[in-house]
Amino acid sequence: MSKEVLRAQLLNSLSQLSEDEIGSLSYSLTNQIIKFLKLNPDLTSQIGSAYLPLKAEIAPVYQMLLQSIPLALSFPVLEGTQMHFAIPDGMPRGGVWLDRPYHKVVPDWILVPGVAFDWEGARLGRGKGYYDRYLESSDALRIGLAWSEQMKEKIPVESHDCHMDFIITEKFCWDVSQQIKF
Repeated sequence: MSKEVLRAQLLNSLSQLSEDEIGSLSYSLTNQIIKFLKLNPDLTSQIGSAYLPLKAEIAPVYQMLLQSIPLALSFPVLEGTQMHFAIPDGMPRGGVWLDRPYHKVVPDWILVPGVAFDWEGARLGRGKGYYDRYLESSDALRIGLAWSEQMKEKIPVESHDCHMDFIITEKFCWDVSQQIKF
């Protein structure tokens, strides 16, 4: 199956979810992220990055996450055609990209959205390449976030596609290198 067909199928599935279903999945995903960070406490003293969710996109409930674990969280900003990350001055606002005011940072770990992931850490994004271009020159830990239905046995990849180190869903955390759920 081509990337385009798989992307269209999965985006259609996501668009069928009600706001309540997305809210419930996002709440459960946030609990899994909290579990992951408690198992990896060194990450909590580093700069992390997250994303501002699109419509029908599973994403952390940031208020719940930050009440459970104090974090320095940055969000994507666009400068020209390049994605960077910045910490907002106050609550994060914006659509896909963080609105000003903010200060730019280089994150140590990144919560990466995706349309699909596979068990080898491959990621299918929305097709614009922002995360792949950023990650190809970054040493940040890559943590994919998804609904468990977005996990596929194998997804098509190209040489420029970046892989994840971990994948977190509403049901489990997946260590790509060790091939184990926790």
